Amino acid sequence: MAFFKDTPAAPKPVPRVDSYAQSANEATHIGPHINVEGTVTGGDRVVIDGNVKGKINVTGDLHIGRQAQVEASVHAKNVTIEGKLTGDISADDRVELVMTSTVDGNIKAPKIVVAEGAKFRGSVDMGSLKPKEDPSTTLGMTTAQAKTK
Repeated sequence: MAFFKDTPAAPKPVPRVDSYAQSANEATHIGPHINVEGTVTGGDRVVIDGNVKGKINVTGDLHIGRQAQVEASVHAKNVTIEGKLTGDISADDRVELVMTSTVDGNIKAPKIVVAEGAKFRGSVDMGSLKPKEDPSTTLGMTTAQAKTK
């Protein structure tokens, strides 16, 4: 024996829109018809499909799309480039140049991936920062002796 009760369906909750509580999948997007001249800074993921001239410094990931034209010095946690970038790049973790990318500038990051077909002109620095130590303590030499070696 089954009992059915006719009750109206509860309304679906309206999602709360809060710019301070963005999920990890959301990003700031600079569209293909947008031109930015100046400095772009922030902590979220940034996707650029438009034109940017100046400086980009984000603590999250940076993705430069296929249509993007960027003339800037760039720093982010991870940088992925599909479009054109003129300027130096530094990343805390990784830089990836996909096959459609064109980069004219120097790259500094612990990990660098360059896909076949990517165009790159510049230098690469994958050196890690070493703790500052007095050479005399590690090699048993005086500072003057270490400088002459």
